[in-house]
Amino acid sequence: MSNLVKLLYDMAALKADYQQVHDELFGLSARRLLFLLRPRARQAVEGRIGLLISRLDALREDLRRLTAEDLAIRRGQELRQALEDFALALGETLSQLEALRLARATSSPIPGPTPGTGRSPLAAYDDALQHQRQLGAHLNDLIVDL
Repeated sequence: MSNLVKLLYDMAALKADYQQVHDELFGLSARRLLFLLRPRARQAVEGRIGLLISRLDALREDLRRLTAEDLAIRRGQELRQALEDFALALGETLSQLEALRLARATSSPIPGPTPGTGRSPLAAYDDALQHQRQLGAHLNDLIVDL
């Protein structure tokens, strides 16, 4: 199997794990209720976000090591570029999620604008999330056309 295809699977797994953290923080579900009631679960989110960032960094490094043979599949170059763009967007989303988590931990449930930027951490996270979703849709379109 091409290393590019393996990286696509790895990115899908990473995205699914990120989605689980997002749902625990923002979703309306039984999982969210358990999360709210268990202080240790809230504390574990910090470590899980850090782990996601580490996994994403490793995936980015693997992307840099792709060879011409790995990209020999149909639309290989396009897929690699779309995967790199998505990895950058997911990294920004994770950074904004961590900033939002920190702002919520030190202030009210809906933090106000960050001094110096004039934007709330929630708005910055939402912008990063929307950009990530757009790039994810593009990546999915490329995969469907394989």
